[in-house]
Amino acid sequence: MRSPLDDTALDTVFREARTHYGFHAQPLDEAILRRLYDLLKWGPTSMNSQPARYVFVVSEEGKSRLLPALSAGNRDKAHQAGAIVIVAVDSRFYEHMPEAVSQFAQRP
Repeated sequence: MRSPLDDTALDTVFREARTHYGFHAQPLDEAILRRLYDLLKWGPTSMNSQPARYVFVVSEEGKSRLLPALSAGNRDKAHQAGAIVIVAVDSRFYEHMPEAVSQFAQRP
């Protein structure tokens, strides 16, 4: 069994973490988004299944199409962000389980 997280890690993730209300307009490197996705896709789940589906919106055109669906208070923030992530749940994710098991078997 692994060691528990130390207080610094717990502070960073839980105790001192706050919602950001402003964002930099600079684009995010695709490599950063891929690293973030790689961190969450292998989260501890039953049979390494992942019912979440993610869409990373980074282009100005994509953000402009998305803005009308957001509440008025979130439009400016979303437009300024380097990336917007749409998170959805796939209610039939179990149909992809053979694919997930195959990916796990290939994991380094």
